Amino acid sequence: MTKAEILSQIKKAEEDAESIISEANELKAKKIMEAKNQSRELLEKAQYDSQKTGEQKIIQSKKGIVSEKEKMLNEGSVLAKSIKSEAEKNIDTATASLVELFERAINA
Repeated sequence: MTKAEILSQIKKAEEDAESIISEANELKAKKIMEAKNQSRELLEKAQYDSQKTGEQKIIQSKKGIVSEKEKMLNEGSVLAKSIKSEAEKNIDTATASLVELFERAINA
């Protein structure tokens, strides 16, 4: 093998090595881009899922608040009716007491 052939083979081997390195760098860049895209997609999905979960919890909380409000209103209505009923029972006694006080004031 002549010196020129050896140099030619070395040059070809260097070109092949550069080509392999270039392809490896391109593949590396492609893989990095794919990983970034997957990360972005996962992050977007996690944000979407988190938002949906939050919205569902807010809806459930609102339903609970409405239910509790209705319960309290019903209890208040029952209590008001009870108080009114007791007050109505005392009307006759209160009227009699007032008439008696009035009569005493007139007779005094």
